[in-house]
Amino acid sequence: MTQPPNELGAIADIVDQRVRQVLEDERIRWASTDDRLVEAIEELERMSIGGKRLRAAFCYWTWAGAHMAAGGELDEPGSHSTEMAIDAGAAFELLQTFALIHDDVMDDADTRRGETTIHVAAANRLHEEGWQGEPRRYGDGVAILVGDLAHVYADRLLSPAPVAAQLVWDELRIELNLGQYLDMRAAAAGRLDRETAQRVATFKTALYTIVRPMQVGALLANDGQISQDVLDAIDAFGRPVGQAFQLRDDLLGVLGDRQRVGKPVGDDLREGKATELLAIAIERATPEQKQTLSAVGNRALTDADVAEIVEILHATGAVTEIESRIDFLTKNATEAATDLPFDPGVRKILVSLANYVAARTH
Repeated sequence: MTQPPNELGAIADIVDQRVRQVLEDERIRWASTDDRLVEAIEELERMSIGGKRLRAAFCYWTWAGAHMAAGGELDEPGSHSTEMAIDAGAAFELLQTFALIHDDVMDDADTRRGETTIHVAAANRLHEEGWQGEPRRYGDGVAILVGDLAHVYADRLLSPAPVAAQLVWDELRIELNLGQYLDMRAAAAGRLDRETAQRVATFKTALYTIVRPMQVGALLANDGQISQDVLDAIDAFGRPVGQAFQLRDDLLGVLGDRQRVGKPVGDDLREGKATELLAIAIERATPEQKQTLSAVGNRALTDADVAEIVEILHATGAVTEIESRIDFLTKNATEAATDLPFDPGVRKILVSLANYVAARTH
């Protein structure tokens, strides 16, 4: 198993502490009004802790690189001078929690990060408590509200940021929502072609997970005064990293270990998610194999059905091609890193994060 670099773990721990602090402050604040309000905060915390914190790490280390390039000293993460960068990282992670909670409702997922999803837990509670209403509608409503709450806290954490950073933040939220819309529409319409898969991956992963967090980090370093050349260099590095991240995610979604991935493996196939992996298999499949692949998008697929589809992904060479693409993209990112105008040590950390993203096992 590929181990995350130490620089990722250090930032993840500090960002987790910051997220917990924000939610604990809110829990105390609202407990004095009505104990029932605390339940929403506690559910949000349950879903907010335990992620990889990749967005926070890419944001922080890009901030560090730009800060040092402008002549600043790099203090230990968590010190006063790093406060804005850590708050931005916490904002990214709370925004990710918002996205995951809503995504789970849309996908009707039962688990996330090894935990029962919020909409399922709330639906179960309504049934167990003997409350009125339809369990699923109640569960979905609770999850949507808790997700929205995460979004508000994320915005509040980033509100002191320079205007230029906030403009990038706005753009990434638009891209994230449009990417999710396209993802859902493509699945419903059965549009499983490469072009659609790549566009969804660009909005939902390459930009959202890597490029925009890095650009926000750079803009935080000098009160928003960063040249377009630096932002372009970040894009040249971050875009292939994000593409590799998505391709690895697609492989893990059908080949990964459920316990490590933290959600059911095979659900991407049941949902009919547009991925390059599946698009390649469809392009190369025999008529008989295409007949089997036509079942993708059927939520009633059994584990045996999923296993048969996975065999075709291997037989058509789709898995091998995606692995090659990940290697190619990672190499491109490593080469592009040399143009980042940062301290060599920071560039090394960013490359290390990129390699982890491409080779991770969960």
